[in-house]
Amino acid sequence: MTLNPWLLAGSIAAIMSMTVVGSVSAQDVPRNRYLANSTWSLFHRNGYAQAAGDLDALRPGDSIGFQRLDNPEGGTAPWTVFPAPYTDGSQAVISNTQKGVVKWLMNGDSFEKISYLRLPRGRFDFDWNVAALSTGEIVVTSIKRNTFYLLKDEQPDCPGCELIVHRSFEIPRSVGELTIHFTVSYDGHILVLLEDNKIAAISLDTGEVAAVHALGVGGSGYSYHNAFANDETGRLFISSQQGVTALDWTGARFETAWEAEYDFRGPGCREPRRASRFRERIRTIRGRKCTGTGTTPSLIGTAENGLVVMVDGHSPENNLIAFWRGDIPNDWQGIAGEDLRLAGRIALPFSTPEGEGHTAENSPAILGNSIFVAQWAGFRPDCTPPKGVQRVDWNATDRNFELVWANPDVHFNGIPTASSQTDLVYGIGRGNGCTYAYRGLDIETGEIRLDVPISKDDRYVDQGNQQAIANDGSIIVGVRRGTLRLYRRDD
Repeated sequence: MTLNPWLLAGSIAAIMSMTVVGSVSAQDVPRNRYLANSTWSLFHRNGYAQAAGDLDALRPGDSIGFQRLDNPEGGTAPWTVFPAPYTDGSQAVISNTQKGVVKWLMNGDSFEKISYLRLPRGRFDFDWNVAALSTGEIVVTSIKRNTFYLLKDEQPDCPGCELIVHRSFEIPRSVGELTIHFTVSYDGHILVLLEDNKIAAISLDTGEVAAVHALGVGGSGYSYHNAFANDETGRLFISSQQGVTALDWTGARFETAWEAEYDFRGPGCREPRRASRFRERIRTIRGRKCTGTGTTPSLIGTAENGLVVMVDGHSPENNLIAFWRGDIPNDWQGIAGEDLRLAGRIALPFSTPEGEGHTAENSPAILGNSIFVAQWAGFRPDCTPPKGVQRVDWNATDRNFELVWANPDVHFNGIPTASSQTDLVYGIGRGNGCTYAYRGLDIETGEIRLDVPISKDDRYVDQGNQQAIANDGSIIVGVRRGTLRLYRRDD
């Protein structure tokens, strides 16, 4: 795709002065009846992995407070979800650390720890993924035991009750070894990536393995370490170093819908000598070039006419890329030198592994056809991290990406979250000086409209993941060895 001359010239001032016509609306993603009726039941919020929506959240003019609680045993818990609120209006926050699962409780100005359930886990397994079900159960993994644990309150509708193991599904090693990358299908199965390039479907009712399917674009070297998206038709989208695979889950088996080759590492990058999720993860955390399997795929539009989007790991600038989700339009001519299914690509001015930057690892937030991407600076950003947040829109008429704005002065270190109710895109990072600040950028202009200074203490650094918006408008962030809540004070 050819970029506008002013962007190639690096005119950030021109970017910032662009006028946006019309407001941004959230997509109405079909509800999955197996997931909790809450604002944020999955990592990335929903099966479409949009990390955004029509959500009530903090606004300029609110009296905003923040509360940080230490995670038990000092564990990191970057992914949090919310079960449905209790009948008294309070709501649990579920944080999943390396060693166990924490239940916090939000109720007005109160934020407290209720329960910590230690689980058998390996030191380097990072069992962070978590899902909240409509049954009240919480789904987590133990990679060490190759087991899914389904947790529940000791009693129904009990805000003060501790979590217990309600059920568990041990997956035979002959089926495969679990990874942390799982979601919940619209027909009631856990869909989980396995080591050795496979995916499995496991019944939520019985724990039985319903199907196993081999993966791979290009035949070998399939090393993924990100999550994946799924929709109401049963289609799911998985990225690798060599491309993207779309699978259809029929309820009984997986069928390959399409495969599209794409070099996510970029020109000049060698293939790793050994495909290893762990090695890839460590290299990515350290900010090495030629890493990344693309961010978690996120979905835009409908199954028939929509896109699946992600960010690649190219240098010096990462690209936002899109593939057709369904049938490729008959009149689509394609992008020169690329798979015909590639629908769009645009270089991102503030998503780069150069200097102190890191290859894109933190996924975009999606509102309608608008995509928000932030520059990641790793798990330990210093006082002068690389900055930059940008909004790119998909123009469905012209079939291309358009850079709407790019703010070079804001540091968001994790996956941003956007709300069409507040017209803000949210994130945490270094603010003025060395102070961590929680900010909301105007969706239309990229300008700072919400600015909450927090602390210079490194215990408030975002761990590179999501900003989860709760039913009461609170925002929960996984920070270093703790869980941070920003909320409206009852003044």
